[in-house]
Amino acid sequence: MTDEQSEAPVTREQNGDAVVGAIADQSAQGGESARAPEEAPAVSLNNDVELVDWYNPPTLAEDAADDEVSVDSKPVQALPRRNEGPGRVISVISGKAGTGKSTIAANVAAAVSKNHGLTTAVVDLSLQFGDQALMFDCPSSPSMVDVLANIDALTGDFLLDCMHRASDLRILSAPPSPELADLVDSSHLQVILALLRVLFDVVVLDTTSHLSDITLEAMDSSDVLLVVATPYLPSVKDTKLLLKTLSDLGVPARKLATVLNRPEAGIKMGLDVLEANLKFPITLELPHVPLALIESVTDGIPHVLQKPGSDWGQRIAALADIAANPTAAGDGKRTKRGFLGLARG
Repeated sequence: MTDEQSEAPVTREQNGDAVVGAIADQSAQGGESARAPEEAPAVSLNNDVELVDWYNPPTLAEDAADDEVSVDSKPVQALPRRNEGPGRVISVISGKAGTGKSTIAANVAAAVSKNHGLTTAVVDLSLQFGDQALMFDCPSSPSMVDVLANIDALTGDFLLDCMHRASDLRILSAPPSPELADLVDSSHLQVILALLRVLFDVVVLDTTSHLSDITLEAMDSSDVLLVVATPYLPSVKDTKLLLKTLSDLGVPARKLATVLNRPEAGIKMGLDVLEANLKFPITLELPHVPLALIESVTDGIPHVLQKPGSDWGQRIAALADIAANPTAAGDGKRTKRGFLGLARG
């Protein structure tokens, strides 16, 4: 076999042995994971709101410049981007499972693409039981695990080939089977996000409520965190705990937007009581429209595209404005030291 043949990228059509082999080679090489290139400024949120009690993140001293992830510096410009510079990363997070986080992530991404004309990607980081492929009526394969076959020499063309296309955006779905989730680690996500920032204007990450290394890496790499909660007591308790954790880790308030999903008239906890319990302001409320959302998921078309003029659709559009707007960044600075080091150092 010639050198040219041995260096050729592995195609996703090859069998699963290539994936396992690539991961084994990567593990043998060792070394610290490289950090993503310097990211765009974070959106300024809640700047005029006085945060009570404990939400007062410490000021982190700037570390040395982060190492850049090794990716092709001039990838094929396969998609017509509108904005220059690195794309924005938006993580949709929740302290409690079942808050509607995946539905919100899919609809925010669809609204960003349609309303702002930005090249948009959705990445499903619920690696064991992700639903983003279902949200857009896409098959389960290809998926994140196919990208790993060529992770050490990842190119834009190969990454796009592993993504689904639907509703004028691209979807990188979760692995098709739960046991394959263990093949993906945070260093892989660093490489993938670095390249996605080059290819897309906006990248929306659908995370899990478990603060795994993957979820922490996603949050650390994000410009905006959309924190989703419901007005039910278990969700309020877990959201408060999540916000406290983010505060302890030094995540600035301007990086956060809190979303109250499914408020109902019969629930005794009003908005003022909820905010007092969370010790953090609610950015936006999404009305409870279960039948419409069930129909949307069944059709595989985000509700914001089916009925953009509805109250729910207009409020999702407001969240999309936050996700797409790079000019709302407080002082335009990002802390170079991520909170992963604080969490696990």
